[in-house]
Amino acid sequence: MAQNLPANEVLETGLRVIGFEQHRIDSVNEKKNLSRFRTHYASSPIVLSIVWDMLLTSENEDASVLPDVANFQHFLMAVNFLACYPTENEGEARFGVSDKTYRKWNWFYVKKLAALKPEVIVWPNAWNNPNNQHDPNTETTFIISVDGVHCMIQEPTLDSFSENKQYYSHKFKKPAFDYEVALSIFTNKCVWIAGPYPASKHDISIFRSSLKGHMEQNSPGKLAIGDKGYRGEPALISTPSSHDNQDLRDFKGRAMSRQETFNCRLKNFAVMDVRFRHGHDRATVDDTAVKHQACFFACAVLVQVDMDNGGPLFYVA
Repeated sequence: MAQNLPANEVLETGLRVIGFEQHRIDSVNEKKNLSRFRTHYASSPIVLSIVWDMLLTSENEDASVLPDVANFQHFLMAVNFLACYPTENEGEARFGVSDKTYRKWNWFYVKKLAALKPEVIVWPNAWNNPNNQHDPNTETTFIISVDGVHCMIQEPTLDSFSENKQYYSHKFKKPAFDYEVALSIFTNKCVWIAGPYPASKHDISIFRSSLKGHMEQNSPGKLAIGDKGYRGEPALISTPSSHDNQDLRDFKGRAMSRQETFNCRLKNFAVMDVRFRHGHDRATVDDTAVKHQACFFACAVLVQVDMDNGGPLFYVA
């Protein structure tokens, strides 16, 4: 299937591929079928329809899927891999393919999805609050919320130690990668992702090595909102303060709550929520990072397209 598919076809194809016979699909209402679909793909049919079309039409060579290799069932298999993170034995049985085929096409499409990131996760040229009834075109001072997202990994090897403290996550008490994620406060857009970093690295240190320079160059005079882990850069990040009035305190709280909602949507994909198994045996931590980053970016692309098509976050103000 090297053509775009409407959402209703995506729904039926996705359910049949995962094992639902046609009479079971026809015997329930659309709401039930949509629930089934999201259970296995962590996305809606419209999202996968749009993303499939993006892959077929992208001018980015890293993201483009050429007609001679395009296979929608392989694409669905890869999204299911992200959503449910089955073992290889489980996956090959579920989709009726060999382990080699399962492995090959999962990573082919995960990397293609990840390569859509520059088209989907975009830093705006201007910042405004479209909900400002007085002047929706007025530039705002607060532009983004920022937070770190920890994802569990297997214990990286360390020659002389049983534990590698560089990757120790205070959130999980286990090894993890950390990603820096920023959301536009007034629009349904993820505008920045950087990582992975070792989970022991402090949020403010990650900010200083990545997003700080980007903000200074592209959005001078603007402010991010962050939690107390970002204290130390008051010219760029506003953190909780006893000097805040109640309105500002509530505004910051809503922004960070919204950020957590986005993080939870990422974790709806099991590959982001459970311990990452891939790339570590017989591999370096750098090899693991490359595969994990591809999965993280792929999931972020799917979440952002969902936010653009019927799944927005709540408004901060």
